Amino acid sequence: MSSVIRVLAVWVMTAALVAAASLAAAGQQAESLVDPTQTVTTPGWNLTPGMTVSRSFDDNVLVRGPGDQNPQDALTVVNPSGELAYNGAHSRFTANYDGAIVNYQTLQALNSYEQHGGISFKQMLSKRSTFVLTAGAASSPTTELLQIVAVPFVRVGVFTDYGRASLEQIVNKRVSITVGAHFDQAHFDENSPYASLLLGGDDFGADFSLRHRLTARTSLTADADAQFATIGQAHEPFNIQHVMGGVEHQLSENFRAYASGGISRLGETSFGPARTGPSVRLGVTERYRTALIDVSYSRSFVPSFGIGGTTQNEDMTARVRLPITRRLYTTDLISYQRADPLILVAPELRSQWLELSVGYALQRWVRVEAYFAGTRQTVDRPDVMLMHNRYGIQVVASKPVRIH
Repeated sequence: MSSVIRVLAVWVMTAALVAAASLAAAGQQAESLVDPTQTVTTPGWNLTPGMTVSRSFDDNVLVRGPGDQNPQDALTVVNPSGELAYNGAHSRFTANYDGAIVNYQTLQALNSYEQHGGISFKQMLSKRSTFVLTAGAASSPTTELLQIVAVPFVRVGVFTDYGRASLEQIVNKRVSITVGAHFDQAHFDENSPYASLLLGGDDFGADFSLRHRLTARTSLTADADAQFATIGQAHEPFNIQHVMGGVEHQLSENFRAYASGGISRLGETSFGPARTGPSVRLGVTERYRTALIDVSYSRSFVPSFGIGGTTQNEDMTARVRLPITRRLYTTDLISYQRADPLILVAPELRSQWLELSVGYALQRWVRVEAYFAGTRQTVDRPDVMLMHNRYGIQVVASKPVRIH
């Protein structure tokens, strides 16, 4: 068994034990829970300012691989944030922003400011039609935090932005269709010594989905999309299409499962002929009061802003948010990503993310959390792995305010 599989197995077992213990406690405490991520849905305008202050230890500040000198340091992060929301009878609008001011205790030349922001807008055009628009941008001093497909973990500045627009139409009591378009792009520091691995580029696309309800709990689904990407400074074009069919089943009011499969196709490029491969999407989601369990798996061809131009990508992710007592809760994430270049000779990447936190609600809007964040990625060979861990404690405060 490879070291990658062993590490992943340990992480999965750890998360399973945490989840099992939390579920057992949740069954006894479900009547008086505090939701640490409660979203305000009060009609009208609402403002939710927030502030997070954390102190942590970083064991690989420069995000270097095995064999290199890996300096360690303590750091303080101040994270101001805010969300402005409007809830109307037929529309909803939100705008959010958070920026992390990162200060290292010793390596002060690495001090940085991360930024994330986004907007979303949902409008009911009629009883049968709904329009949805989302957009956002992020800036980070390192590539490992944004989980971009097929990008090596290095300490290089990266800027990403995206936009989505869709229109959902209810055709009749059983059939609904959704058409949409999207835009994504990623740009890395131009003077980066990793320019040959960090290509950057743009991705445009359109998609179509159909849902046919067979019963009150079961629906058939059909999805198709086309993407056009230009990668790197040479703006190499890549055309990718997906066609999938599947089923979605509501096992209970709070538990949903879905599965779909089909074909991915990469069009002919200057590097070689067209290629086809399987496309798969599976998942289960359970929500009950403040608890959430979300497990998903996907496999398909995707544009790569890092190595290879286009990769066959596999992604497995599990998210858990569970109450332990009335005020104590845990929030965990495990994600594994496998990226195999399709047309260019480049390293195969195996990337892993692990986030574990245990929090206590001092008041309804003030929480104290102990957390651990770890990343892993293969370097050159499957048995050589970059490792980066950060752990610490943080205080999170946020309180919604009604704007009259």
